[in-house]
Amino acid sequence: MSLVRNLFILTVIFLTGCASVPAATATPKKSINFKNTVVSLTFDDGAADNYNVRSILTQNNLHATFYIVSGFTGMEGYMTEEQLRGLYEDGNEIGGHTLHHVNVSEIDGDELKTEICQDRMNLLNYGFDITSFAFPYGHYDEEARQTVIDCGYGNARGVSGGPDTIPPADIYSIRAMPYIVSDTSVPKMMNYIRSVEEEGGGWAIFVFHRVCSGCDQYSIDLDTFSQFAARLADQQNLNGLVIKTVGEVLQEK
Repeated sequence: MSLVRNLFILTVIFLTGCASVPAATATPKKSINFKNTVVSLTFDDGAADNYNVRSILTQNNLHATFYIVSGFTGMEGYMTEEQLRGLYEDGNEIGGHTLHHVNVSEIDGDELKTEICQDRMNLLNYGFDITSFAFPYGHYDEEARQTVIDCGYGNARGVSGGPDTIPPADIYSIRAMPYIVSDTSVPKMMNYIRSVEEEGGGWAIFVFHRVCSGCDQYSIDLDTFSQFAARLADQQNLNGLVIKTVGEVLQEK
């Protein structure tokens, strides 16, 4: 009997000891306060599927910059003047992207001037305030840069080298984050922003092209963009992340 009794006592002690060990808990992810980082969302070319983000931007209290190839406006596969006006009236920025989406480093003289200046004039004639320009493919030379200035643009964006500083070292060669491509995830985009803040802050400019599912290498799925916009809105509301158009950022500096 004593042996059974002793076994019973040892079992109780063992079970009591196990119960007293606290359950393991996951270490909560450290939140981050965005004190020195600004995000800009930019869309190149004016593809018709870009219009699908209008309601998403509005729902999340976000604004973006849309760089438009005005020579394609209203053509199949591109936004119409009415759609551009709707985006603009929501508070989004409309910018220039040449008349026919040409590599401006490969043309010069009157052709170069027409591509850059006429694009801006077309957009001004639509009733938009046009100050921002984006170089197609990110390529330009000194003549193209000077033509952007001469045509009345207040800034110009490339497609790589970011993040940039606020204000940028060169407002006619603004640096953007790596291209968003079809397999770029929401966590990866948020990590871009988080990294900028952790490294001292700066300007994280995102470059989007098509908004569709698997239609192009340089595309983002509408659902992915919707999730990203919601995350940006959360960080804006909870942790002070600032999201502004390119023109808004530069007007304040």
